[in-house]
Amino acid sequence: MDTTTTNLFTKSHIINNFMNTTHATYLGPRGYTIHKENLDEEERKYIRSELTIRPYIPKAPVQPAAYPIYRESPLKMYVPRYFGIDAYGPPEVNKIGSGDTLNAAVSFQGEMRDYQKDIVRKYLNSVGPGGGGLLDVDPGKGKTVMALYILAQLRRKTLVVVHKSFLMNQWIERIEQFLPGARVGRIQGQIVDIEDKDIVLGMLQSLSMKEYPADMFDSFGLTVFDEVHHMGAEVFCQCMMKVTTLYTLGLSGTMQRKDGLTKVFKMFLGDVVHKEKAVSEHRVIVKAINYCVDDAAFNETEYDYRGNPKFSTMISRVCDYAHRSEFILRVLQRELAENPEQQVMILAHNKSLLTYLHKAIEHRGIAGGSVGYYVGGMKEADLKASESRKVIIATYAMASEGLDIKTLTTLVMASPKTDVCQSVGRILRVKQGRPLVIDIVDQQDIFRNQWYKRRAYYVKQNYDILMTDSPTYDAHNPVEWTPDHVAKIKGLNEAKESKTSKTKAVEDEANAKAKAKGWIGIPIM
Repeated sequence: MDTTTTNLFTKSHIINNFMNTTHATYLGPRGYTIHKENLDEEERKYIRSELTIRPYIPKAPVQPAAYPIYRESPLKMYVPRYFGIDAYGPPEVNKIGSGDTLNAAVSFQGEMRDYQKDIVRKYLNSVGPGGGGLLDVDPGKGKTVMALYILAQLRRKTLVVVHKSFLMNQWIERIEQFLPGARVGRIQGQIVDIEDKDIVLGMLQSLSMKEYPADMFDSFGLTVFDEVHHMGAEVFCQCMMKVTTLYTLGLSGTMQRKDGLTKVFKMFLGDVVHKEKAVSEHRVIVKAINYCVDDAAFNETEYDYRGNPKFSTMISRVCDYAHRSEFILRVLQRELAENPEQQVMILAHNKSLLTYLHKAIEHRGIAGGSVGYYVGGMKEADLKASESRKVIIATYAMASEGLDIKTLTTLVMASPKTDVCQSVGRILRVKQGRPLVIDIVDQQDIFRNQWYKRRAYYVKQNYDILMTDSPTYDAHNPVEWTPDHVAKIKGLNEAKESKTSKTKAVEDEANAKAKAKGWIGIPIM
């Protein structure tokens, strides 16, 4: 009997054995709770094994240590809510209260788009009188607004969990805009301001690492996890083990984790209720420039002792190469000369390159010297000041986590990256004109491979791709661009068909579950 068959047999045996006995299970402040007297040793071993998480980092010489996402006392086992429900059925008793009711002044002020109403309806139908789910929605689709509408419909005091201070401030701005009557509190560091509040913004690091009174979260009826993909990590999943509310909602535009930990937050919060990955309606132009230079040392690919490219070393070399940095500045100057009205965001991995570009733009008066940083560790006032600059210098890390500057029109990718969905999403909030992506394509094999993946994404989104190389760019004014017909023809049919059976399957499954529970038909105002 192979391992898969053994695992299925073991799980089937345990569930059947469990369901054939009388058990006391309940949903409580520590999650789905099972009295150990009702579990034999084989069942306990099964739970411990299934809920001991082993992250996997591809090609890493040493894999991260395993960690548990269950807790155990002499009398009980506490497991993630949806693991318990999937394995042993709904809890016999729900000891989780519904939380405080929002004050009467809280009502949603604004108008949602039709697709947002559909997504909200699916979530409300899915969770019914108490439950959770995930919304996997691309950047720029209004996840925050939809979450605020949902909490206004549920009328429950809400905890919103974020992992960055600037995200906390963005939530405050949206609350003031769409729920002006809401009283807002905060949990961050030594601050615990939750009394007589409708919405409390909680910092993930504090909630994960600090100890709080057992009853501190009893007044909450809904927890919203922003950028929920972070919750799979060992430290951050502690937050989900501490906070159990009647309703839960997870938001992300990049739900799948590459280390295999997506299953962790799904066990706590539920499955994907809606996946919005449609082909972009934005008529984005991608100007891809092959950066070509006759420098053997720069073009060389370095490998480690296992034969894998030394990615960090290669990225540092690219970011520290002055000739390349100067080329990026020339591109910026020319693009601004062609369209002075655009607001540009430049993204890179290393702060060394960002610093070089910032100083050059400022000292040379490029864009009138109107340039600002948008990086981690900055004060809120400084971030707000940068949002009004003509050129904004940021890290990919900041751009991937909910950065929301609605006036951005142009993205310059100053260092190579594979997954650019979140980065490109930052320039899709503007309603007029054509968003522009400047993609610097480096020629080392590892970076060419990244370009092929970016190009596949652009094709899938039906973006218009124009190509040139750096010598041609420097030699001609205006620049001679060549449409990337090969990419277009290769991927266009596939992109159009990809309204995807996956998306439909997720929607059909969610609707089927909701219909079975009798929750279809909750009105959306």
